[in-house]
Amino acid sequence: MSIAVDLLKSEHIGIRDLKEHISSVLKRKKTFIVTDRGVPINVILPYSDILELADIIEEFSEPKTLEIVREGRLAVKSGSKGIPVSRLFRKKRD
Repeated sequence: MSIAVDLLKSEHIGIRDLKEHISSVLKRKKTFIVTDRGVPINVILPYSDILELADIIEEFSEPKTLEIVREGRLAVKSGSKGIPVSRLFRKKRD
């Protein structure tokens, strides 16, 4: 699962509809973009996605991870082919 992809594909819900159906919306455990007159104003994320984001933020605060990212950026600037961030995190977790 990719939070970014889920966010891009997520269903939009108007603030009035959300207000009327909040219980059923939250029970669906999906990502929603809340809109006001068609303009995005907020995002509802499932609890599991929030935990995943917190884990990613924590990983990025680790010195070893920051060094890996810095080295990767330097390599890309030097002409090397980059790798997707998702693969970086899988590699880091292994």
